Amino acid sequence: MSTSGDEPVLPGGDPAPEGIVAVPVAEPAEGFWARWTRRLLRLLPTTPKGVLGLAGGVLLLGVLGTVGGVHLVEYSESPAFCTTCHTMAPQKKAFETSPHQDVSCGECHVNPGVLGFVSAKLAGTRELYSLVTGTYPTPIPPIDHDKLPSTKDTCEKCHPLSQLNKPGQPSKLHVRASFERDEANTRHDLAVLIRPANADGPDPVSTHWHVLQKVTYTSSEEHQQVIDSVQFTDKKTGELKQYIAEGQVRESVNAGADLARLTATRTTRTMDCIDCHNRVGHDSPTADRAVDSAMAKGAISPSLPYVKRNAVDLLITKYATDEEGRKAISTKLPEFYATKYPLVAKNQAGEISAATRSLTAIFDQTVTSRMNVRSGTYPTNLGHQSSPGCFRCHDGAHYRVLDGKVTRETIPSTCETCHTAPQGSQTVANVPLGTRPADHMDPLWVFDHRVVAGTTSANPTTCGVCHKTSYCENCHKSGAIKVSHDQMLYNHAKSVSAAGSTTACAVCHQKAYCSECHKDDVLPNSNAHLPAGGS
Repeated sequence: MSTSGDEPVLPGGDPAPEGIVAVPVAEPAEGFWARWTRRLLRLLPTTPKGVLGLAGGVLLLGVLGTVGGVHLVEYSESPAFCTTCHTMAPQKKAFETSPHQDVSCGECHVNPGVLGFVSAKLAGTRELYSLVTGTYPTPIPPIDHDKLPSTKDTCEKCHPLSQLNKPGQPSKLHVRASFERDEANTRHDLAVLIRPANADGPDPVSTHWHVLQKVTYTSSEEHQQVIDSVQFTDKKTGELKQYIAEGQVRESVNAGADLARLTATRTTRTMDCIDCHNRVGHDSPTADRAVDSAMAKGAISPSLPYVKRNAVDLLITKYATDEEGRKAISTKLPEFYATKYPLVAKNQAGEISAATRSLTAIFDQTVTSRMNVRSGTYPTNLGHQSSPGCFRCHDGAHYRVLDGKVTRETIPSTCETCHTAPQGSQTVANVPLGTRPADHMDPLWVFDHRVVAGTTSANPTTCGVCHKTSYCENCHKSGAIKVSHDQMLYNHAKSVSAAGSTTACAVCHQKAYCSECHKDDVLPNSNAHLPAGGS
């Protein structure tokens, strides 16, 4: 039986049995992505000119995106961006007066590569969250040493170690003035000659010796302000030298076990630039140092009685706000002279006003009350006058461990380890150069040289070849010369009292040296202007 075109059929073309109605099958629905793909394809040009125009547009957008992205990355690592938040105000002020003010933040704080960039931005996101929620600490703590890029990727790009190790490196003379807290603001000129950096000469010790060979140390303190042990391998002898802090020794004949304990429980680091130059990008002077500098320049007149004492006291006082601090400076300094020295207030009004302005500028530079930042908040490890610094290791209390036993040998702590003996006389003395004579190397030379010299008037044919009388007076007028060291072990308190000066010790000894036996409050407020050396 024939079928018409309208009759239902089964798949395959066979006619459907009677009674079955064919239902038309709907076309499958077009998917979402397929529909939008089809629409987009309609927009694509089909002519050569259209294709060329599209390619040019894509290329232009790519170039603009790349350039914009590069500038965005650069801006995100610039001081303008990093110091936008008020929490960074102290760091910004210190950075703008640092030797690295032309270096972008990212060059020192961001590890190279994509991972370093991403890590830095994630850290920035966390900091932004703490800022928005008000959970940030005050003051902002320094960045953990180990979270900073390697100094090979930062410092050594501009200051390669190969330059430090070249023979014939020039010496560097540091001269600065300091003033006492007495009525006359007695001036002292401190001069030290920094030892050359050349570590391959006949006398290899230098300020940069620590990075010219591998030195490791252990510390449990986050910012390495307390050093528990030190070790290095002597380049010339190949001998391993290990030193341990006195307070970490449990049993002197079994100190090897203490070293093993420190290695297992403390963080071990290799010394690099940042161990000493920890504030190189954000260093801020202490109140004492800033006032000394202003007085030496004449911005604060040394002729004003007690101006050093009053200026420092105003700077180190804790204020609730910066406005309160500025008001205290502008009122209390003039009030002091009006009350105690009315003639000075009348005759030197201009100098008092100038001192007030200078002191306010120092306050604005060093204090941010809102962030709880003031003089000394961030200690610097460069030197040892405002914080332990070098004396974290060179304190005379880190003893060598040999064959597992503690010996009497310590990490060198005399002045000449890194520089010449400091001079702190009221007149600038000459600084002796060249190699010291053999007899000067004797540890007892400081006591025995009187047998050779005979007088403090330097003979031009002997001592006077290198020294002037002012160099001798640097020590002889300090009171230290009157201290008897013969019975020092048991009777040194009596010897110091007999010398008439409780600060005479500070001429040769750093406070940390005395603290080996004494508590910190036994020798209060040693004169900061006096040079600090070792034993």
